Amino acid sequence: MISWSWLFARTPNSALFYSCAVSVLLLALASYYLAAVTQVKPALYIGYYTMVQYSLMGIAMLLAWKSAPEAIGFKDIKWLLLVAVLARILLIDAGSYASNDVDRYLFDGRIAIEGFDPYRVSHDAPQLQSLREQWQPPSEHAKYVTLYPPLALALFSAAASFGHEHALLVWKLIILVASLGTLFIGARVLAHAGKLQHLSLIAFSPLLILEANIGLHIDAISCLAVVSAIYLWQRQQVFLTGIVIGLGTVIKVVPIMLVLPLLFTMPNIKLAIKLVIGVLISVVTVYGLTLSLGLHPVGSIGVFFEKWRFAAPLFVALDQVFSGYQIIIVMLCFASVVSLAIAGWLWLQRGEILTKQTLVFSCAQLALAIPLLISPVIFPWYLMPLVPLLALAPNRYLVAWTLLMPLTYEVLNGFLSERLWQPAVWPVWLVGIVQVLAAIALVHYVYRHKQHKSLIVSDVKA
Repeated sequence: MISWSWLFARTPNSALFYSCAVSVLLLALASYYLAAVTQVKPALYIGYYTMVQYSLMGIAMLLAWKSAPEAIGFKDIKWLLLVAVLARILLIDAGSYASNDVDRYLFDGRIAIEGFDPYRVSHDAPQLQSLREQWQPPSEHAKYVTLYPPLALALFSAAASFGHEHALLVWKLIILVASLGTLFIGARVLAHAGKLQHLSLIAFSPLLILEANIGLHIDAISCLAVVSAIYLWQRQQVFLTGIVIGLGTVIKVVPIMLVLPLLFTMPNIKLAIKLVIGVLISVVTVYGLTLSLGLHPVGSIGVFFEKWRFAAPLFVALDQVFSGYQIIIVMLCFASVVSLAIAGWLWLQRGEILTKQTLVFSCAQLALAIPLLISPVIFPWYLMPLVPLLALAPNRYLVAWTLLMPLTYEVLNGFLSERLWQPAVWPVWLVGIVQVLAAIALVHYVYRHKQHKSLIVSDVKA
């Protein structure tokens, strides 16, 4: 009988590992071809091409992870880091073909520089006519004011301050730095946790490579905030951990959920308060400065929940039953219940929590997923902050979610060729099935854990 175990062997000389690493690099560079395809009108089938690119990269990532060497130190991952760095740096000149969010970012930033409030002045405002002609922001965004938090807007403005000719390059460099920072800090985090063999899940992640360096999404900086906070937490820099979580929150809201699991790892109430104070200082300072500048940092968040829908199974399902503010209340109740469940579980495990870091990281995955689960819109790049946590505690359901989300790019077929936004239902169904299976597995795990505890107590009494 032929044995195939050699194909997935975890050895430093694994042919499969090296071939998968090279495959990730080549598939990343295929972005230049896809960007060129979008320039030919109509850009037919670009959605399918994008889905294939992400899917093949995801498969290569998983195979590289399964066949990666049992890394102990950084000398064992030099090849991996080299390929991962090249896959990011070599995309600096590629065009963005799956999203035009970067054009929105830069125009929002330019509006602020010109002395207008992007939270109150929409892109189609008459006073912005000359700016529109120069910057050409996406027409589908024209009616809506910005909804990005203040620090994100500050970063947009910093890039836009270099003028229309150089703003995009500056933003690309900002995102590249964030992407490389996530890679190297992520490697440090995994090394500290004794999980360096999982670095492929960060280094070769199609989300972290393409959504950052092609999509140029602000979520790349949010991801950096998450992994930086974990890095500081591992080194018991509690106050700085809070500061970084707070800064991540005023870029995009997801990092705030890290506070929930990390609070229960604090050995005493004093350090827990220190963590919270760090978060509050960042958030209050940034929002205070924003208000002092005369900006109104609310924007179109209400419209976001009222009108926008995309690839959010839970929201889509509840949208059939509830309407208006009802669904928002239901979602907030759902988020509260799940958050309380996480808190209760961590409280019950508090005696062993410091020796069960996988438990902390798994709870952090669920906590950071809460804002996404209750969101009416989930684009693939929204999952980026979850990827470092996935590497710290790999699980099949989160892997499946991150690999399935890019299938929603099928919507690009109609959007780029005919400007029709008509997303298919089947990707949402696939994502929804994974989420339901994950929920069932979670309930089953809790049930089995409770049974195990009961058996131990019975044995002790006997």
